[in-house]
Amino acid sequence: MTDLEDYRKELDAIDQELVALFEKRMHISQAIGNYKLVHDLPIFDEGREQRVVEKNLTHLKSEEFAVQTHHFLDTIMDLSKEVQKDVRAAANDYEQIFAIHDPKLPAQIGYFGETGSFCEEAMLAYFKEAPRDPKNYHTFESLFIGIQNGEIDYGVLPVENSSTGAISQVLDLLYKYGLSIVGEQYIKIEQHLIGLEGTGLDQIEEVYSHPQGFQQSTDYFKDHEQWRQIPFHSTSDSAKMVKDSGDAHKGAIASRRAAQIHGLSILAESIQNQSENTTRFIIVGKDLESNPRCNKVSVVFSLDNQAGTLFKLLRHFARYHINLIKIESRPVEGEKWEYLLYLDFEGNIVDENVHEALRFIHRSSVYFRLLGCYTAATENK
Repeated sequence: MTDLEDYRKELDAIDQELVALFEKRMHISQAIGNYKLVHDLPIFDEGREQRVVEKNLTHLKSEEFAVQTHHFLDTIMDLSKEVQKDVRAAANDYEQIFAIHDPKLPAQIGYFGETGSFCEEAMLAYFKEAPRDPKNYHTFESLFIGIQNGEIDYGVLPVENSSTGAISQVLDLLYKYGLSIVGEQYIKIEQHLIGLEGTGLDQIEEVYSHPQGFQQSTDYFKDHEQWRQIPFHSTSDSAKMVKDSGDAHKGAIASRRAAQIHGLSILAESIQNQSENTTRFIIVGKDLESNPRCNKVSVVFSLDNQAGTLFKLLRHFARYHINLIKIESRPVEGEKWEYLLYLDFEGNIVDENVHEALRFIHRSSVYFRLLGCYTAATENK
C-alpha cells in the first residue's frame, strides 16, 4: 500500500524534472529576448500566446485539470516575458534611471501664489528659515518653467488635499517637465472669507479664489448661492486683487495671514467643509536627490492595455513586503484610453526589496520614471 511518504517522493522526482525543464525554457526565453531586441520586435504577441495555450491543452489526456493547466501555461509565459523584459531593461541602462545628485546649497526657492499663500507657509515650514529672496509664481506651469530655465532651484506647490483629492494639473506637469520630488510638507488649511475693512456680508456680490478654495468650501456657499464664484490664480492672489480693487462688493477666500498682509478683514472664519482640512505640498527640483534617511518613493509609469497587467504588477509589492500609500491615474494627453499611474510607497531606493520592486515595475512598463525618494512629512495634529 502506498503511503504519504511515497507520494511525496514521486512529487520530488517530478519537481526535479520540472525545474530542469523550466530552467531550459528560461534560457531560450532569454535568447528570444535578445533576438527581439536586435530586430526591434515587441515582447508581447497575444496571438502567439493564445495558440500556445490552445495547442498544449490538447495534450491533456482528460479535461479534469484544464483550468489548472491553462493557469500554469499563462504563468509560465508571464515569467518568460519577465526574462525578455530583463534583457531589454539591461540594454536601456537601468541604473542611470536612479542617478542621485547632491542638494543645491545655497538654493534659490520659488513658490506658488502671492505673499501670504499657503505655499509660502509650506515653504517656510519645510526650509525652517526664510530662503533668500524667494520668487513667487502665479500659475503652476510658470513655476515648473522657472525651475527648467534655472531661475530657481526648487519650487513649492500643492499636490493633494485631504478633502478634494489630488491636484491633477500638478501631476500632469510633473510628467510634462520631468522634474523630481525632493521633499514634502503638510499644512493644515483654514479658509476664510475676507474683504475690505468695514465690509458686511450683505454687500458681497463676487467671491474670488483658486478653484481648490471653492471646492474645499462648498457647504458654506450653499447658503450664498447669489454670490458669483470667480476662479482666480490662487487664494493669496485673490486677496491682493480684492485689496487693489477697493471694491466692497468683492470678497476672497484666503488665509488669515493673507488677510493680515493685505490689510483685509475676515468676514467669515473657517468656511472649509472639514475642520481637519490638510494639504500636502511637494518640493520639486530638476534632479533626483536622496539619502539613507529617506523613507518614501514616488514613481510614474504606464502599462500595456492587457487584462490583469496592473494586478500582476501590484501583487509584487506584497511579495516584497512594501506598503503602498497611494495610486492615482491620469489620462495620457493625446492618447485615447491610455493612462499614467502615479504610485507612492514606503521605503528607500537603497533597500534591496524596494530596488527589486522598482526593477520589476521598470521592466513591466511601457513608460517608467522615478519621481523621487524623499523623507515623508508628518501631519501636525
